[in-house]
Amino acid sequence: MLHSHSPNRFSLKKIQVLVVKKFDPLSFSGSSDFVDLVNSISKLRHPNISELVGYSSEPGHYMLVYNYHMNGSLYDFLHLSDDYSKPLTWDTRVRIAIGTASALE
Repeated sequence: MLHSHSPNRFSLKKIQVLVVKKFDPLSFSGSSDFVDLVNSISKLRHPNISELVGYSSEPGHYMLVYNYHMNGSLYDFLHLSDDYSKPLTWDTRVRIAIGTASALE
């Protein structure tokens, strides 16, 4: 796992495309709350959940780092806005929800 106390300083062993989710600093009462979230997220294992590869817990710069998935996110599929893609059926949505919930057990 990648970890940094300094924003924008990460070292990788191979070239990867990553996604960085930055949080509003006011979302957490301190870095320990954020680290608790990171610990919970890092335990999730499921094919439909992107694995956390790193984070920054620098005060005021709370970020999570994930591998980029070219096919898009679940959010993208649930909220399609183009005319060329079919929305997910309710059966598919329920199967995804049940599968994702199983990763939380």
